[in-house]
Amino acid sequence: MALASRWLPGAEPTTEVMGTAKWLEDEYWRRFEISVANGIAYALNG
Repeated sequence: MALASRWLPGAEPTTEVMGTAKWLEDEYWRRFEISVANGIAYALNG
């Protein structure tokens, strides 16, 4: 429920909405991880 309200505020908490919110959360963290790795690589390699 918390993920659904974070990513899709105002949406009814259905199974589909919760699944979409979970996917959005996973994508957010996957992209965040890639961004951090790229930032570290850039900092170390110049």
